[in-house]
Amino acid sequence: MMLKWKITSSDEHKLVRDYLLHDRAFSNRLLKELKKSGKILVEGEPVTVRHSLRSGQILTVHMPIESVNENLKPIEMNLNIVYEDDFLLTINKPRGLSVLPNMNDEVTLANGLVDYYLQNHIKSTVHIVTRIDKWTSGLVLIAKNKYIHYLLSKQNIHREYRAIIEGKIQKEIGTIDLPIARNLPSIIERKVDVNGKRATTHFQVLKEMNDRSLIAVTLDTGRTHQIRVHFSYMGHPLIGG
Repeated sequence: MMLKWKITSSDEHKLVRDYLLHDRAFSNRLLKELKKSGKILVEGEPVTVRHSLRSGQILTVHMPIESVNENLKPIEMNLNIVYEDDFLLTINKPRGLSVLPNMNDEVTLANGLVDYYLQNHIKSTVHIVTRIDKWTSGLVLIAKNKYIHYLLSKQNIHREYRAIIEGKIQKEIGTIDLPIARNLPSIIERKVDVNGKRATTHFQVLKEMNDRSLIAVTLDTGRTHQIRVHFSYMGHPLIGG
């Protein structure tokens, strides 16, 4: 992957190292990896991190090639790609497919991504930015490089869910603020528990149908199975959840 920046007058005489560290949020570790397998160019000519920049110059960074985790086996999959560019992918994940391998699932979205990268000569490993549960369908944002992953992780990404619940809620708009913990001895199930971690769910009723309600949901926190646990506790379990 290649990144380019035009140097402004405010960055005049900065060393490449300082510009990348302080202005572009590179880590010291990433700079070291650049020396080994990446490339830094100014006006198309190779330079070191000690090079002094001048206003108007084009700084180009060829990011280090990433190795795929050996535990992630490529599995051919019909990925529903909603958006793709040189830096990221957005995939519409179907219900029933886990995002990452776990003790119960060997065929996951990550395995499909590895195969897709191999087929399209994308030299990267899997960087999931926004993750959703196995039994939730919807958009998953994937970065094609760990530097892009880091930048996206610092952004306030708005995520909104749709769910159909049993019954009708008294309030059209409301918030559920109840802590969630593991439902031991299970390592998968969750429950509302005063000793759990804080979990906040905002909802709005969009439509009522017989004894069911379509709701829009946003989360302040991202606890495992948060939406299912909160609405089940309130007496309105998710349909098909």
